[in-house]
Amino acid sequence: MKKKELYLVTDNTSWWKRKKFRKSSAFDLLKHRKLGWKLINKTILSKKKNSIETKIFTKYILQKK
Repeated sequence: MKKKELYLVTDNTSWWKRKKFRKSSAFDLLKHRKLGWKLINKTILSKKKNSIETKIFTKYILQKK
């Protein structure tokens, strides 16, 4: 079995950027799913306190038989 980790942006403090990032992440996950990858686990990564970065990343673990 093959495993793959994806780090995608899934959230932002701005509502329109949040919508844009979620759409792009959903498109990437759908593309992998069409290639035969299945989602095993999803983990939201915490932001660093000292950073001004407003993006929130999510780690997706995919598996393919």
